[in-house]
Amino acid sequence: MLILTFALLAVQACKKDEDTTPECDTTNVSFSQDILPILENSCFNGCHSGSNPTSGFSLETYNDVKKKVDDGRLLGSVKQESGFVAMPLNQGPISDCNQSLIEAWINQGAPNN
Repeated sequence: MLILTFALLAVQACKKDEDTTPECDTTNVSFSQDILPILENSCFNGCHSGSNPTSGFSLETYNDVKKKVDDGRLLGSVKQESGFVAMPLNQGPISDCNQSLIEAWINQGAPNN
């Protein structure tokens, strides 16, 4: 009986851990609420922002970002795929969740929302 009680407690403890793990919700991704903050945190450090970005292009506005979506460079770069310049430059990739959010937003038509 003691073993059964311990087993039930262990299962409940594991279940509670699973319930508190944050999930990456890729439904209804918003440019202004989801994508722009990712870009601000990962891309705006002078490389893709300001009047004279060191990269040669800005990602500060929807239209700027949409150009890179349309030519395929945004997703390829943030996923650090072969044939693309890995972004953020000289850093590890952005989180899997952030990559998924960007990909989902693009797959949803990259709306200006």
